[in-house]
Amino acid sequence: MSLFPKIIKTGLCLILMLFLGLLATTGCKRKEAPPPPPAPTPIPVIPPGSIVFIQRGHLARLDLESSQITPLTSGKSTEWFPTCSPAGDQVIYWSNAEGGYNLWKINLDGSNRVQITFEQDNGLQTGDQNLLVNAAASWSADGKRIYYVIGGDLWVMDSDGFNPETVLLGHKALCPFVSEDGKILYFISDMDDAVKNLWALTLSDKTAKKLTEYTDWNVGSPSMSSDGKKIIFNLYRANTSQVYTVSPDGSDALNLTTNNRSLCPRFAMKDRKIVYCAYGIGEDVALNMFIMNNNGTEIKPLTTEGGSSPSWAPARILSIAPISSPVTSTTPAPSLPTPVGSSSNASK
Repeated sequence: MSLFPKIIKTGLCLILMLFLGLLATTGCKRKEAPPPPPAPTPIPVIPPGSIVFIQRGHLARLDLESSQITPLTSGKSTEWFPTCSPAGDQVIYWSNAEGGYNLWKINLDGSNRVQITFEQDNGLQTGDQNLLVNAAASWSADGKRIYYVIGGDLWVMDSDGFNPETVLLGHKALCPFVSEDGKILYFISDMDDAVKNLWALTLSDKTAKKLTEYTDWNVGSPSMSSDGKKIIFNLYRANTSQVYTVSPDGSDALNLTTNNRSLCPRFAMKDRKIVYCAYGIGEDVALNMFIMNNNGTEIKPLTTEGGSSPSWAPARILSIAPISSPVTSTTPAPSLPTPVGSSSNASK
């Protein structure tokens, strides 16, 4: 045999051996399955919850899921300006159930109605019984404190009505509400102007600053979004009122309604919706409640037989026993100490 065929044969053998070696090391390696794709982030579903509002002078609760309206108070008293707690279990409101107007508190299922301020005169002045102003008290973010106004002075107390103390005197304040971190108390006042503007009080050093500079329009019914990024209110003069939002520093004003009849706005459903009330037009001049997206779109009616001063309550389990009739009984509140500088009575 010649040398050249031997070289070819040897080369072929080497190539074959190399191929078999590679096959042994790689060809039989088990292929691993690719990792599964990450699970999609679910879009949170916000339960509709309830709205507590005023209908024919009394508190009522509208369940947004079932559209059922349940009366919470009745009788000869008149109620104003409810505000639901952050947990959605209680409501504070003004009532003259025991004479002059004072703050009361009631559970969202209509039980345990108690008086928590004890002013001898009206705690809610006649001029402040105005839906354009919507002079509601408010809760702290943790639900442990209540901010309110008596005679233009700012007060705070524990949620059970104890330990009232002054926050700011002599500023003709109305409609207080506190920031999410509890550091800034907002309110409206016409102390320096002929109209009501939005103010901010830094609670650590009690410095007050005016945030808006309206000269012929009034700020009314202000409150803050649950994330603390927006303040909502109605801007009004004469018979014209529109819903606006601003940033917490008073900038970036945004008009959300254009019908000239919208008032008492509040954020709802974790700031995704806004509830408010509006007067009809033509022969339909009744005041009813509406709900819309937080950018002012997709407006839908919530009531057709009257409704004002809405306040949203997060969804929660209410009393198992259904309410068959309006609550008329009251539970006496304990005697409270007389706040310094107030005309409060120490006992009922």
